[in-house]
Amino acid sequence: MALDVSEDRAGVSELLTDLTDSDLVIELAGSPASRRMPDVASARLVQEAVEASYRALVGAIQIQLDTVAVLEEVSKRSLSLWLRVQVSGDGALAAGSDASQLKFLARGTLAIIAWMDGSPTLQLADLQQAIRVLAWGTSITTPAQPVLPSSSQLVDAISAWQQAKAGLSASDSVRLITNNGSADLDLSKRIAEPRTLLLARKLVNHSADMIFIVEMPDYLSTSQWQLKHGTTRTTAIAEPGTLLDKFYERELDIRPGDALRCRVDVETSYGPDHEVLAERYRIVEILEVLPPARASSDSPAPPPQPEPERQPAPQLEETAS
Repeated sequence: MALDVSEDRAGVSELLTDLTDSDLVIELAGSPASRRMPDVASARLVQEAVEASYRALVGAIQIQLDTVAVLEEVSKRSLSLWLRVQVSGDGALAAGSDASQLKFLARGTLAIIAWMDGSPTLQLADLQQAIRVLAWGTSITTPAQPVLPSSSQLVDAISAWQQAKAGLSASDSVRLITNNGSADLDLSKRIAEPRTLLLARKLVNHSADMIFIVEMPDYLSTSQWQLKHGTTRTTAIAEPGTLLDKFYERELDIRPGDALRCRVDVETSYGPDHEVLAERYRIVEILEVLPPARASSDSPAPPPQPEPERQPAPQLEETAS
């Protein structure tokens, strides 16, 4: 249960003496020239960013952050949120099971902040390497299998930090305090499109011969066709000068369920950890339009067979007695 602590009671410095590896404090302070104090809603945005960072670092383990105390210091125009990590089940972070995991969470989150606000290149591979080193240093893994969060999980955490920064005033100051170090958040440093951090390499396979099922023809003439290849649904771009020109000129009827055998350029985007992020198809040439196989219900019924002629029953001859 959260406790409200007024300024005439323990200050932040006294609270910090009671911190354990499970705890962290989010301290928000307004500028001296501002009469506005940071509110709890802004602190909760920072808490959500911390939770996203923890989720990226722990993987499948279920965690949550519970509020221990909320401290408002009016004279300093500051608000502090004391949080504690809680773990569901008997995971690696269960109480007393492995304190090194808790150290890794705190240090990994501080590393994410340092990378966001201090990296000149913002390469995800650099952040992943820093987390790998922390994993070795906190002994939560072996050198053969270091912990390495996926790129998409890290970007989710980075996106949450950008949302937290957007909800704060540029004149505010934010500090994250743990038992394993602290960090000041630079509110002037922003990453406008965090999802662009995922793109590390793009490869193009030219003139691949493929068959796509048409889910939705380009009725709106946008050059975009909704297609399906196996279980993968995609939007393909139709280049001018193909057989599809006849569709736009209403000389060729293509309906949902038809198939297109075509040559396409396949553009595959990979993340820093070499995972496939997206595939994009560009139709270069339509080789043929394949109608769907006729369903059995649509096939014509076989003609009725004539009934065989009935032969009269043989009559028995009567014998004289």
